[in-house]
Amino acid sequence: MRLGTLLSWPAVAAWRRGDGLPRWIHLLLGLGLPLWILLVNMWRVHWFTIDDSYISFRYARNLAHGLGLVYNPGEAVEGYTNFLWTVILAGGFTLGIDPHVLSKVLGAAAAIGIVVITYRLADRMMPLRTLPCVATWLLASSMPLTAYAVLGLETSAFTFLVLWGTWRMFLEVERGARIPWSGLIFAAAGLTRPEAPLFVGLPMLLLGRGFFSRQNLLRGALCGGPLLVHLLWRHAYYGAWLPATLGAKTGDLHQQLDRGSDYLLSYLDTGGPIVFLGLLGLAIGLVRRHRELASLSAITVAWFLYVLLVGGDWMSYHRFLAPAEPFLFVLVGLGIRGIVETRDAAAILALSLFTLYAGLVRLHHVGEAQEKLVKEEMRYWMNTAGQAAEWLATRATPGTVAIGDIGYVGYRTDYPILDLLGLVDPVIKDLPGGYTRKIGEGYVERFFSVRPEYAVLVMGSNRCSTPELTGVALVYYDKRFGPDYTLAHQLQVTSDASWCIFKRRDLP
Repeated sequence: MRLGTLLSWPAVAAWRRGDGLPRWIHLLLGLGLPLWILLVNMWRVHWFTIDDSYISFRYARNLAHGLGLVYNPGEAVEGYTNFLWTVILAGGFTLGIDPHVLSKVLGAAAAIGIVVITYRLADRMMPLRTLPCVATWLLASSMPLTAYAVLGLETSAFTFLVLWGTWRMFLEVERGARIPWSGLIFAAAGLTRPEAPLFVGLPMLLLGRGFFSRQNLLRGALCGGPLLVHLLWRHAYYGAWLPATLGAKTGDLHQQLDRGSDYLLSYLDTGGPIVFLGLLGLAIGLVRRHRELASLSAITVAWFLYVLLVGGDWMSYHRFLAPAEPFLFVLVGLGIRGIVETRDAAAILALSLFTLYAGLVRLHHVGEAQEKLVKEEMRYWMNTAGQAAEWLATRATPGTVAIGDIGYVGYRTDYPILDLLGLVDPVIKDLPGGYTRKIGEGYVERFFSVRPEYAVLVMGSNRCSTPELTGVALVYYDKRFGPDYTLAHQLQVTSDASWCIFKRRDLP
């Protein structure tokens, strides 16, 4: 009855005069339905666990089994960037909880929290009146959020923590809180991923109460204290101030900028034209001199620049941009609502047509991406890493395996791994060159000094004789490889690509 009244012509006329929608309508259309869509979209892709997740799974299992926070027992290398996430998974192992289940449940719960806080943040930036929250709908249809919440990684947990910390900071500044507990939230974020200081530093600088105010100093202490303890522990435990992954994934700025720019352009293309309305939200913040909006804008821009600098990510569907999306989508929603609030019929009509087009484009991209993720990428990893791991675990004599994609193979076999990309290797990570190109002097020597029992090499033919990657070619064509290794098993991926397992000739 109430819905019928709302949709009656008098109600529509009242809406056009500027009367706001009832609160329950805002909650239903701006929060309830987006949460339902979020759950549906996460469920559609939850079957898949991405290969990199298994790196953290193996670290966590070794920790739970008393072997230390290491990938290969006896080698202290920090080949992860999600300390707190890995420790939580280790706790799950101790309690007998499957890491697949724990990581997906925690990731999905964090995604729900992201949508809820985004709703409240959007309402805070501009009170919801004549249009339901837009940002929550964009999040519910976001592949970076809905997919990576349930693929086994820490992405949504980190995003939730920095978003929650930002929300709490806004409230603390407004109320003059004596103890800014947001500092501890940001500390948890920093222990989950190392980029958290970017999210706490910019609002502290822009909120206008003095960067070195008592509240900011206390917040910085609450955030920096645990991070400093972790930093000192890292150096004592691993002998390095920074994760090994930083060295493995950087080293060629030109390559990083090329990849990063392609990554951002791809995101803007697949995200749909609606994301550009975030520029209008940014402009509203500047014109109104709204410090909280300025903080959201600065975080968004800074994160995009960071992704550009580090070169994006190898994984599909723009995982690295997930932490910026809640902030970006609040700005997009603000831009859309700013136009609606003008009550200009022509502007609203134009916006409606644009939103309809952009929404259809977005829905098409999301549906296509979900289908590709489950039907193509999941099948690819099952046919490559899955089958390679199964063969090594059931038909091979245990021994060291040299491989580039170390995730599932390392987790399933639990064999010692020589990481050809350097993420968990103490030598290759420090070689010159960018990610996947640590092939300078010392690369081949590292391989033959370890002399692994097995080498899983990606070949660009169906005969395991044409290396596809430069690093693989350096090893395969070295004069020592042929006499020392022989083909043991071939996994045909496509008509012109194979995963080939070579074993040392002295093995049975």
